[in-house]
Amino acid sequence: MTPDLTLVVTAHSETIVCGPTMRSADLAVEAARERGYEVETVIALDRATEATRGFFDQSRFDHWQRWEFDEGDLGRVRNAAVARSSGRHVAFLDADDLFSENWLAEGVAVLDEAAQEGRRVIAHPELNVMFDGGNSVLVHIDQSSPLFTPFFAYVRNYHDSLCMTPREAHLSIPYVSRDIPNGLSFQDWQFSIESMAAGWEHVLVRDTIIFKRRRDASLGQESSNRRSIVRKLPAMAIDRVQDLARSGKAPAGE
Repeated sequence: MTPDLTLVVTAHSETIVCGPTMRSADLAVEAARERGYEVETVIALDRATEATRGFFDQSRFDHWQRWEFDEGDLGRVRNAAVARSSGRHVAFLDADDLFSENWLAEGVAVLDEAAQEGRRVIAHPELNVMFDGGNSVLVHIDQSSPLFTPFFAYVRNYHDSLCMTPREAHLSIPYVSRDIPNGLSFQDWQFSIESMAAGWEHVLVRDTIIFKRRRDASLGQESSNRRSIVRKLPAMAIDRVQDLARSGKAPAGE
């Protein structure tokens, strides 16, 4: 039987901070299963340090599958995990972040309802709460909101990478590799643009939260410090960018 959802926790050099992360993941998985959803749970160890591997080798994580990867890149390891996954939908969690207990159950419900309506949808939590190295709150904007404008994508990414998607979205639009030394990063930003250009609709799931840990040495912070930008994309051409406002419709000709 095909699981409704595959949850992938990506880990590289995290240890003790993973305790709260895995507790929040277990609670969310339990809540989703109580709603009748089948969930595949995976820990993706990408070039994991000895300390990280030792942390996840604890018997209390034996109910999780542990997959080893040698990608050395967050986008590539997510691509590899998706290829091995079995779920109809896929959700990611970084090993030092957390999410609200209802995120998985509510996210699957939103995706399934949209699919029944013939809409191709990618789901996001309503709020991103930043903590530890920074304190702020990001409110996601639904693509159907009057506040949404595709021109905003020239300067900033609307959508965080910890989304929930039908598996087919990641298979057809894989993450690109980071090239931080040359100022090319923000894999989630590029995925956001490319998925909208392909007709996927980004929606928020009410009353759900992802808690993002901010660290001085994070990949996101390094990208910002180097003033990284998103790659040049055809969808961002001045005469095409307005097409990103489509809501869940396949591109013309498909």
